[in-house]
Amino acid sequence: MNLQHLLCSAVVCLLLSGCKPAETKPAPDVKPEAVTTVAQTQPEPKAAACELKLGFESWEPYQYIGLEQQASGLDIEIMQAVADRMKCTLVMQHGTWQDLLGQLKQGKVDLLLGASKTPAREEFALFSEPYRAEQFQLFVRKDEADQYNFTSVAEMVAAKHKVGLISDYYYGEQISALYSDEHMRPQFVESSMSELNIAVLLDDQVDAVLEDSFVGAAIIRRKGLEQQIQPHPVKLPESPIYVMFSKATVQQEKVSSFNQALQQLKDSGDYQQLLSKYQS
Repeated sequence: MNLQHLLCSAVVCLLLSGCKPAETKPAPDVKPEAVTTVAQTQPEPKAAACELKLGFESWEPYQYIGLEQQASGLDIEIMQAVADRMKCTLVMQHGTWQDLLGQLKQGKVDLLLGASKTPAREEFALFSEPYRAEQFQLFVRKDEADQYNFTSVAEMVAAKHKVGLISDYYYGEQISALYSDEHMRPQFVESSMSELNIAVLLDDQVDAVLEDSFVGAAIIRRKGLEQQIQPHPVKLPESPIYVMFSKATVQQEKVSSFNQALQQLKDSGDYQQLLSKYQS
């Protein structure tokens, strides 16, 4: 073989060796099964935290702003104990009942305490099982108490005496019927909160006010009004009280969880201790 043939053979060998696919080797220390294992051990997404926006008003001893500007009262303590069992956090929002009711309809707050159940409210709210009872009664000026020998609110307003109420409170069928009567309605004077209701009584704008028995007593005691205002014997029938949840933000499952936790609180004995604390 001459030199020219040798050179050609060498070139052909080089070309053939350049066209051979490069040998691929697995990356060091990487095994297919290792990738599978990593994918299987990825942490699952955390469940959304339970947070409830609670609207409350100034209605001592059930709901009010206490020391250090903290929400306080029997209703607040019951709700906090139930929320702890539900593993929920409460975000407090203070306001008047009338304003809070509007916010509940819009879903700006999730729940309100101390509510009575009515067909109108059931259109926009879900209700818990009853968690306590309440009873309204008349309060009058002490120096005029002997003038009001009435056995019912109906008798009092029929005699053209004025009675103070809180706007959008539900006082039961008897008061609703009187308020709906165009001849009786002018005898009722509305306020936005209980302390204003008592104030219009002190200012002689009304002859009596309807207040929850414990709320009226608490205001009289706190403001030192024992010599000016006293409870009247006329009381309305006792009625059950509920937690009211916004249909805009709360599902029935959450209400069911609340009811279950409320029953646990009652069964534990802690519920009765709370009642005794505020009723003693």
